[in-house]
Amino acid sequence: MSTVSTPSSLSSGCIQISCLTASPTQLLLQFLDLTDCSNVDDQGLSLIVSNCPQLIYLYLRRCVKLTDIGIKYVPSFCSQLKELSVSDCTQVTDFGLYELAKLGATLRYLSVAKCDQVSDAGLKVIARRCYKLRYLNARGCEAVSDDAITVLARSCTRLRALDIGKCDVSDAGLRALAESCPNIKKLSLRQCDLVTDRGVQCIAYYCRGLQQLNIQDCQISVEGYRAVKKYCKRCIIEHTNPAFF
Repeated sequence: MSTVSTPSSLSSGCIQISCLTASPTQLLLQFLDLTDCSNVDDQGLSLIVSNCPQLIYLYLRRCVKLTDIGIKYVPSFCSQLKELSVSDCTQVTDFGLYELAKLGATLRYLSVAKCDQVSDAGLKVIARRCYKLRYLNARGCEAVSDDAITVLARSCTRLRALDIGKCDVSDAGLRALAESCPNIKKLSLRQCDLVTDRGVQCIAYYCRGLQQLNIQDCQISVEGYRAVKKYCKRCIIEHTNPAFF
């Protein structure tokens, strides 16, 4: 990864950024991974993105000082961004997602995993405006329910991978997903307490190209498991039920 100079306030164990005051054209970065750079704050992110307008891939996992204030700078400066992760950035809320939705059809990959202040409201705006989304990770966003998943499914029909583990999603949400996104390849429902065999059977019937399904810690019986095996011939099923062996 390229190392750029910056103020000591932005320095962290994985990147040093100092003196980013010149024209943005001097930095042609397209990929930047700031995972675990815990000293990067809103001011620091503003400085980074304003000097890296050609960014396509930006990963901010566990940058715990970031808030919605910093997130709003991303679409303002990086209009070409296709992939973004703010997973474990627990201060990011629906208001941050309203800003990210300005990326529109350019955004293809988004992770808000464990951003527990993200709810249906934020994801619905993302779904409607970022309709070419192919990957979404909302794992651990417990305020996300069938309402958001239904809008997501109907708006983002090109979706290929979805992680809604530990979300408040039921069979109704899975039916909407199955009917609108039959080409989904990877789906994680881990710890979705409201999901039953009916929802899994619906996914299996409509999404026959499914390649990976996580139903660990779900209330799924042998019937649901067999439906996936019957209709999704190449699917790898991750589970915690010894009866399935």
